[in-house]
Formats: sequence, structure tokens, C-alpha cells
Amino acid sequence: MASSLPKKNFSSSKDHTDDLEWTKDINTNSFLTEERRLRSSKQCSVKNPTTNQMSQKRLNKFNILVNQMTPEQLDEELKKRQLSTSGEIEIRRFRLKHYYKCELISGGENPLKMIEQHFEYIAVVDFEATCEEKGDNSYQHEIIEFPIVLINVQQQIIVDKFHSYCRPIIKPILSKFCTELTGIEQHQVDNAPPFVEVLHNVETWLNERNLFSSLNKRTLAFATDGPWDFAKFLQMQCHLSSIDYPRWAKEWINIRKEFAKFYPVRRCGIEKMLNNLGLSFDGRRHSGIADAINIARITLELMKDGCVLLFNDDIHASDPQFAALNEKKTEYNKNTDEENDLIVFED
Repeated sequence: MASSLPKKNFSSSKDHTDDLEWTKDINTNSFLTEERRLRSSKQCSVKNPTTNQMSQKRLNKFNILVNQMTPEQLDEELKKRQLSTSGEIEIRRFRLKHYYKCELISGGENPLKMIEQHFEYIAVVDFEATCEEKGDNSYQHEIIEFPIVLINVQQQIIVDKFHSYCRPIIKPILSKFCTELTGIEQHQVDNAPPFVEVLHNVETWLNERNLFSSLNKRTLAFATDGPWDFAKFLQMQCHLSSIDYPRWAKEWINIRKEFAKFYPVRRCGIEKMLNNLGLSFDGRRHSGIADAINIARITLELMKDGCVLLFNDDIHASDPQFAALNEKKTEYNKNTDEENDLIVFED
């Protein structure tokens, strides 16, 4: 069985002068035809885990070829593989390179369908909290909107949503700045339950869908845009409400971090991630439910492009000023950003 080691290393073609000479008289179709023939031969068969230098060289040559494609040629090759042609040019180039890499590893067609995700469901959360225009670091933010957007990972669709406003206790009157930013009106929080009750409703909702199975820890993972929702706002709210921090929120998938790790882009916010993918923001900006839906859309695109989503952030790894829990750090996936395109073939 083949597995991929660290993924992205878009080296300049100056480092591959021999490869450039090789690409002068070859086109993509003939190259891929030869690759399929080689994969079906014994040349790709190895018994022990080892870096296959021939496959690495072919991958490097293919990457150079993709870099030389015009946008029209690139989209044609993407369409042949039933891949999305949306997004910035570097995203599309990476999409084709990653598909070919997966094809080399799997040794067959439709390699993205052979990828096994770690979780059955992903629950996207994006809180909105009380705020003031000139609030400082000592400001006590209270969560006033608690949305969840549930993704069925195998089907790669949004299957359910939870949404509730929360009534703030310390500062029950929303600032004008907060209302203008979030779109949340005073009457919506006045008529809402307090956070402790909303949290209970959330856990009831999750239990009704059997998402807290003690027998299967791979059932559910939470996902957020960055570390702040859990590491800052949820932890602060639990402290203000004098309740324990929920165990299910101690580690999560940081979509902003994973997006910049998987694609050749810098870390950015929700709207920029969508734009990189050729998508537009759907709904009102800084609405918790709208933000959660758009983060879910980004999450779906990551999975469609072959990204395996694992825990990559936790309550201990985030800003220490919010890490008040004194428990031993849980083990989670510790992929680093210093990654390249090595391929390892294993039995």
C-alpha cells in the first residue's frame, strides 16, 4: 500500500535543467499514457517501504510540465480528470499536480476516491460574541451566537445545522458596534436562552445524532476558522459561566491553518480562501451561521481536492493566555509546514 509523505515543494525549474530538456518534445497526453503503462508494469513494484526515485523523477517532470501549461491547457487537463476548474491559477496547478501524485501512489485511476478520511462527520463552528469598538484585551466577550454546520464526510455534503442565539449576562445590552458588525439585534438575544442552556441544547442535539459515540472516537471532529473560537471565546465563556470546558472542544481542525498547508497560499481569512477557490461569500459577513456555512464550503473543497483532514490544533497549542487547562497534552496529528513532494511506496 502506498502512502504520501510531506506534500508541497514547488521548486523552480532552474533546479531541473535536465527535466526541462526532457519536456521540450513531449505533451501531456503522451506523458500520462506512458505513466499508466509504467504503473502497470513491475517497475513500480517494491516490497519494502522506500522512496521510489523513478516515481519521484516522473513527478518532478510532470510538475514542470504543469507549470508550463497555459490556463486553457490546464483547464482541459482538469476536465479530463473531472476536477474543478475553479480558483486561482496556482490553486488549479496544484490541484492537477496533487491528483497526479495520488495517481502515482495509488497505481490506478480515480485516486481521490480511494482516499480514506479520518472522521465520519465534521461539525463547523463559528461563534459571535459581544464586542465594543475600542475594547482591549481585558474585555470579557460573551458568546451570543452558537451555530453548527454538520458535514457528512463520505457524502461530502452539508446534512444538518444547529443555530441558537445566547443571552449575555455580564453586559446584556449589545453595543451599536456589535450589532452593526454581527447583524444580531437586541431582541434576538433578549429572547434567547443563556449560554449554559444553549450548550446543553448543543450536546443534546449532538447526542440525538449519535455523534458522541464513546465506542468510536473517529465519529466526529469539530472545525473552526483559526484557534479563536475554542481557545479564546469558548474558554472565556465557560470561565464566565463557571462551568467546565467541554472535552469535545479540546482539539479541532483549524481550517485556516490546513488551507495554507495544503494549497500553495499564505494563511488568510474566510473570504480570501473562498476567492482562492473561485467562490464567493454566501450570506452576511460576520454572521455566525453564514460564516460557519462558508467555512463548511471551504472544508468540502479541501476534501474534494484530496486533503485528508486531521486534528491540527488544540487548547494547549493555541495562545497561552487562553490555555488555562492544566491537563497533559493530547496526542494529535503533528504534520509540519516544512514539507516536500517525497513519495514512499509501502506494502
